[in-house]
Amino acid sequence: MSHRLTVSIVSIVSIAGCASIPPLPSTTIVLAEFDASRGAITSVAEITPHAGYNNQPAFSLDGSHVYYVDDVNGGTDIVRYDRASGVRTRLTNTSEAEFSPTPMSDRRSLSVVRVARPTASGEDYTESQQLWRYDSTGRAIAPIIGMRRIGYHCWMSDAIVAVFVVGNEERGEPHTLRVVELTSRQSVTVARSIGRTIRMSPQQRLTYVDKSDSTRWVLMSIKVGDEHGTPILPMPRGSEDFAWLADGRVLISTADGLVLATQTGSAWAFAPVSGALPLRGRIGRITVSPDERTIAMVITRETR
Repeated sequence: MSHRLTVSIVSIVSIAGCASIPPLPSTTIVLAEFDASRGAITSVAEITPHAGYNNQPAFSLDGSHVYYVDDVNGGTDIVRYDRASGVRTRLTNTSEAEFSPTPMSDRRSLSVVRVARPTASGEDYTESQQLWRYDSTGRAIAPIIGMRRIGYHCWMSDAIVAVFVVGNEERGEPHTLRVVELTSRQSVTVARSIGRTIRMSPQQRLTYVDKSDSTRWVLMSIKVGDEHGTPILPMPRGSEDFAWLADGRVLISTADGLVLATQTGSAWAFAPVSGALPLRGRIGRITVSPDERTIAMVITRETR
């Protein structure tokens, strides 16, 4: 994204584990054409026209649609945006709250973080967060795993899912990263004090941001069977949102805009992505289309 604006890290309600749930921020989602060779964005367009919470975009596996969360009706539901026609289809309209829509490999399902008690607060809310499978029409099918307190997730394979488990602030318990094998239902905790973004790298390793040192956040990787993560690169100060490119570069949203991190030998260089956004705000979550020609960004609107 365009980088002289002020980009942000939009935290959603699902990582709260304390006495009350903070209000959802006012955010919008924009799409921009991306030239990876030049590190530039153009043709930036807002796809969520109404005010309120619009967040967690995810491209369909063929790149033709963008799934995202919005709260236009007072509760968070899943919307599908058709990139060719511009048509928005509300897939869910439930008494529960849905977050983190993620297309599954069968191309007929979405994995979704479902909050069974969205009007509750604190631990009652957090304990009702679970990973569910929904069909392509937005119908809830069944829980994928029995584990609760799930904030975010990432598929490592059809049989293995990594989940961000919300900690308990009152007890001093940090957020943890767990890897779950679906067949055996066994899970293992592989990291603690992590950021909200978890993604697979081009080398098919699970990557996340280690926030255990508040002065130095680090992008880490781990594969199934590893006991500890391996450091990849130091993140720009305050940055926890990132996306991988197929060539191994990392796109990161920072306090000043988007940057591309490129590795040469053992060193990493950070270069700003050029281009301009049509509105003032801070960039938070980012995701790249399968063909790497489009970026979806979440912008927290500036208040004046």
